[in-house]
Amino acid sequence: METNESILVRDVVGLDDRRVIGKMRELRVDCDTLAVSHYVVASATTTAPLALPFGQALSVGDTFVTIQSRENFLPASSTEAQALIAGGFKLVGVEAYSRTGDKLGAVASYEFDPVYGTVTSLKLADGTVFAADTFVFFAPEFVFVDNGAKTAAELRATPVVAEETVVEIVEAPEVEETVAEAEEEAAEEAVEEAVEEAIEEAAEAEAEAVAEEELEAPELSDEDAQLVELLVGATLVDDVTSEDGAFALKKDTVLTRAMVYDAISHDALLLLTLGADI
Repeated sequence: METNESILVRDVVGLDDRRVIGKMRELRVDCDTLAVSHYVVASATTTAPLALPFGQALSVGDTFVTIQSRENFLPASSTEAQALIAGGFKLVGVEAYSRTGDKLGAVASYEFDPVYGTVTSLKLADGTVFAADTFVFFAPEFVFVDNGAKTAAELRATPVVAEETVVEIVEAPEVEETVAEAEEEAAEEAVEEAVEEAIEEAAEAEAEAVAEEELEAPELSDEDAQLVELLVGATLVDDVTSEDGAFALKKDTVLTRAMVYDAISHDALLLLTLGADI
C-alpha cells in the first residue's frame, strides 16, 4: 500500500523517453469510485504541473513510478488537465462526519492501493483511522464515514424491540408450574438425602458392631466379665479419668465394649463402674 505522502518521494520515469520526466507532487481522488484518479507531476524540465491519469501509470515501484512515455500525460493546455490541477479533489483537509452528522475532524492523510487506486483507509488529524468498509461517501465538501454511532432512527427502533421482549416475558406461561416443579424437586431431594443419611448411619452402626465383635477381649474373671456386659450400653453420669490420665470419658457418654476394654487396660474399670448408671 501507498499513502498520499509516501508516493511524493517517487520520480516519474518514461520508459520510451529513457529519463525522469518529473516528480510526484499531488494526487486527485474520484468521489464516485473512492479511488485515486490522477497523479499531479511537477515537470523536470519546466517545473509546470502535469496531469497523469492513474490508469496510464505502468507501476509504482519503491523508487520510481514508471510510464510508457510523456504522451501518457493529459495535454497541459486541455481544460480537463487545468481543472484537475487547479481544483481537483485532494481529499486531504476535507472535514469528515459520522452517519449521525457529528463532526469527526479533518482528513490528514490516506492510504491507497497502487495497483487499483482504491482508497483503503483515512487518517484524521487526531490519529483516528477509518477503513474502507466504514466509508459512506466522498464529496468535495465533506466525507461521511460510519463510526459505529447509532442514528436517531435506530434509537427509535430500540423501545419497540424492548416492548416486544417485555410482552413475551409477561405472557410467558408456566411460572407457577415452574415454582411447583422446583418445590417438588426440592422435596424429592430432601427425601433422598434422608434415606442416604439413614443408610450411612446404619452402615456406621454395623461397622461399629463388627469392630466390637472383633475386639480382642482381655483376660477377665467371671465377675469382671459380667461387669463388662453390664457397662456396655450404659451412660456415664460423671466424668471419668484414669490415674495416669491416659484414659478419659465425659459425662453422658454411652459406653461401648471398646471403651470398657480401654478402661480395663488403664486400671479404670472400678472408676468406670462408679461413674456409670447401671
